[in-house]
Amino acid sequence: MDVDYLRFATYGSAALMGAYVLKSLFSSSPLDCIPAIGPSGTLSSYIGAYKFLVHGKEMIDEGYAKYRVFRVPLIHRWDVIISGRELVEELRASKEEELSIREAFNEILQTNMTMGPNILGNPYHISVTRVGMTKNLELRFDEVRDEIICTFEDHLKLEGNEWKAIPAQATVMQVICRTGNRLFVGLPLCRNTDYLNMNFEFTLSVVMAAQMINILPGVLRPILGPRISPLKKYLRRADKHLSALVTERVQMEEEHGNNYPGRPNDLISWLLDVAEGEERTVPALVQRILVINFGAVHTSANTFTHALYNLAAFPASVEEMREEVDIIVKEEGWSKDSVAKMHKVDSFLRESQRFSGNSVTSMGRKVVKSGGFTFSDGTTVPEGYFINVATGPTHANPDVYPNPDEFDALRFYRWRLEEKEDSLRHQFSATNLDYLSWGHGRHACPGRFFASTALKTMLAHILVTYDVKLEDESAGRPPNQWFAAICIPNGAAKILFRRRQCGETR
Repeated sequence: MDVDYLRFATYGSAALMGAYVLKSLFSSSPLDCIPAIGPSGTLSSYIGAYKFLVHGKEMIDEGYAKYRVFRVPLIHRWDVIISGRELVEELRASKEEELSIREAFNEILQTNMTMGPNILGNPYHISVTRVGMTKNLELRFDEVRDEIICTFEDHLKLEGNEWKAIPAQATVMQVICRTGNRLFVGLPLCRNTDYLNMNFEFTLSVVMAAQMINILPGVLRPILGPRISPLKKYLRRADKHLSALVTERVQMEEEHGNNYPGRPNDLISWLLDVAEGEERTVPALVQRILVINFGAVHTSANTFTHALYNLAAFPASVEEMREEVDIIVKEEGWSKDSVAKMHKVDSFLRESQRFSGNSVTSMGRKVVKSGGFTFSDGTTVPEGYFINVATGPTHANPDVYPNPDEFDALRFYRWRLEEKEDSLRHQFSATNLDYLSWGHGRHACPGRFFASTALKTMLAHILVTYDVKLEDESAGRPPNQWFAAICIPNGAAKILFRRRQCGETR
């Protein structure tokens, strides 16, 4: 990109932004009827947008306390936030032609440019994630658990009875990515350092690029967006790792069909079971594997890092959970079914996700219905605007969760005992109008069943293999880091590990 072009683009962006501001000064906002949190003037709202970047949680809490529907400022738009079971149910029940999750996802992450237009144009990988991984996890469970064990061993390197400080988030990222890719692409690639780093870096690069593209005036996005996007760079890097493997698999399918002896039971096969036409080509399959890793790694890693901090900070339930795991493993061994019976472990993770969720909003949708979308209370959100649910305050509602500010590891375990006929609604992977970390309805996280089993297996392994505690117990749980509505586990904190001192079950 030459200097003159950059200068023209910069001045052009400034001129268009200035024109937008001038136009806004002399026109009313279509959202004026919805109360704003923070300054709402054309210029002062930018101060509010900065405040939201730093104090997003507090602003969502304030809006929830005052209104059922409110709006918060972002740099490039206003987002509408709703709360209450009735309105959340109306959002859940809405049609894609009214409130679009696909359009919301595309605009937030600029997927047409950062991941490729075919990803949302033909999102067949979602069914692969929902069905393929879940259906085959039982058959591949021993490999998944083996990778969990090996990754912890490789990164902890404990000797004797020593306590060792371990960088929590970085270690969890390795465990999650290696475990997922043991299922996706198998050995030895799932342990390749550059391949793993590529997947970590791609996610962060996409998010950063999308933020930059979204700040641009709309007319410049299709011009500058492809130049900002990291997609080509990471496709070249992914091709080096995956092209030969995928080419071999495609050729085997062409020669022998999809039922030949020894056909690997992995993500590549599951994609080939569904992919048609252009999507069966090697570049397209490599791209899908990269994108599936985008969705599989960071969210699960953040969820489990939060859980690890909570395990160290709130150890009261550790012995009960250990006893549960020990008894089940002694009677049944390690399997997907035996892990499913670890209800106390399940409860701990569900409570951790309630207490330390990855975001205080969820279920984002873009209004695509002409004339806007009108809720039953009469609130109309105009076409083109975004709607989110106030998840954080929902999970802190004392009418649903007694003592919501306390971490109660066995909260959902007790509820399962009390509600035997409907106990499954309280398991880690379940969604309902009062528990929205996975979303809710037909668009709930498609990988949550795999993630639930994998994270429970990780926690159970830690419980029976290691002792853990905070590096500085007097300081308490490492403080979370916030970016707007996103809650990120502390990336610098360490957790002390040592080998379990008695009753080890392996």
